[in-house]
Amino acid sequence: MTVVLLDPVRPTMVPAEAIEFLSGVVQFTEEVPVRTRWLFSGTDGSTEVLVSTDPSNPDVKERVRRGERVISSPKLPGDDLIAAVVLMDRLRTRGGWEGEQTHASLSGYLLEETYELLDAIHSGNLVDLKEELGDILLQVLFHSRIAQDYPVDSFDIDGVAAGLVTKLTHRSPHLSDGSTGPIDVVAQEKAWEEKKASEKARGSCLDGIALAQPALALTQKVISRASKAGLPDELVPDDLRVVHIGVDHSHGGESAEDLLRRNVLSFAGRIREAEKSAIVHGARPGNLTAIEWIENWGRR
Repeated sequence: MTVVLLDPVRPTMVPAEAIEFLSGVVQFTEEVPVRTRWLFSGTDGSTEVLVSTDPSNPDVKERVRRGERVISSPKLPGDDLIAAVVLMDRLRTRGGWEGEQTHASLSGYLLEETYELLDAIHSGNLVDLKEELGDILLQVLFHSRIAQDYPVDSFDIDGVAAGLVTKLTHRSPHLSDGSTGPIDVVAQEKAWEEKKASEKARGSCLDGIALAQPALALTQKVISRASKAGLPDELVPDDLRVVHIGVDHSHGGESAEDLLRRNVLSFAGRIREAEKSAIVHGARPGNLTAIEWIENWGRR
């Protein structure tokens, strides 16, 4: 007497240790897909072997209670991710609210969930962290499922994952160059930046920065990128180094957030102008020297 529990996500993958029990006539619980039943001889009501994908099925539970042998498909890493993808597809196709959502309508939820994740990280509470990571995963699954419905340039969660694998593999040469242990962090970062630069031909060191992020984070990112590109520290204006909290009547009472954003966008504009000017005057595209930055700063 044997019960064979197949993975409901991959019901045609049979555990190797179950094969010897499936050469004859077997019985199936009602939820087993037809394509899986075709793999076996069929059924004549025999109760020797029961194949199921549902451990909570009454027939399965009764056999287990009687002490029959149970052979289960091994749980693989990522099985629950697959289940989440399947569930997201069902929600998108059967749920009224889910079916109406767009990338834009979900953007507020993504921002809110990101801040909640940051709160969980700062609190050090791993239970909360696990839950908030799940909420972020939901956003990734949801946006990927929405993209499947596009008539042009559509993609799915597999496309997202494949793109990530390709990117990480390309930017991490130590994964395939024979390295056997952790490499020097400086060398790893250098290789990462070189590979990243080879992927995208950017006209400015600021290309690719998300301008919608909060002003303080945006300022830090702009200064960091410019510094890596060789911008001398003295060209960074003081109004980006100090944030003034309170009402600034000289600027119509705009908030500290708005004032900093205006200043950093102005600074970013000057960086782009200097890069263009440097190229016009014979500099090579890419990282400029300190002298080239200074000579082209403010030049039009």
